[in-house]
This record gives sequence, structure tokens and C-alpha cells, in this order.
Amino acid sequence: MCELYWRLYEQDIPVLTGPSPLARVLGCPAPCDCDVVVYVGDRERVGRNDCVWASSDPTFIHRPIWIGGYPHVAPEDLKNIISPEVSSTVECIMKKLRGEVRAP
Repeated sequence: MCELYWRLYEQDIPVLTGPSPLARVLGCPAPCDCDVVVYVGDRERVGRNDCVWASSDPTFIHRPIWIGGYPHVAPEDLKNIISPEVSSTVECIMKKLRGEVRAP
């Protein structure tokens, strides 16, 4: 599992695993091997990390989906990620979930 997730979890920062695992399953580009989502207000507590995405909705933490036994950000919460580095990944995931593009 993602060491970054566990590091933030142990620091009592509300965190979910990011969209990269779901992206890989659906055949979308995955910007990181290990990414996480935190509330934008907690971003400063995390420090510099290229694979930490920020959500504008603080309640996203209460709607995880479970993949491989770990909590991941739910598809309906992907729209609230405000980190532009992951926007093409989110767009691809949403298109595949809506059936606009076939998954592999």
C-alpha cells in the first residue's frame, strides 16, 4: 500500500487514496504510483509532495470507495479535486464511468 497514505493517516490528517489506482484499472493515465487526496485546508500540513491532490469539499473523506481493502476517493468527489496536475486523469475516469469511452 501507499506509504504516503499511511504517513498522513498517522499524522491525523484526513486522507484517502487518490484516483491513480482507479485510473489504472480503467486504462486512464495515472500520474503517480501512490497518490492521496486531502482537504485543501490541510494541504500546508502535508508539505511538498507531487502526488498529494487537494479537494475543495471537506466532506469527501466520509464517502470512500474501497479498492483492495483501502479507502479511495469516490468518483462523485473527483470533480472537487482542484489540483490541475490530475485533471486529465479525472476527466478520463469520468468519461469511462459514464460509458463515453470503453474501459480496456
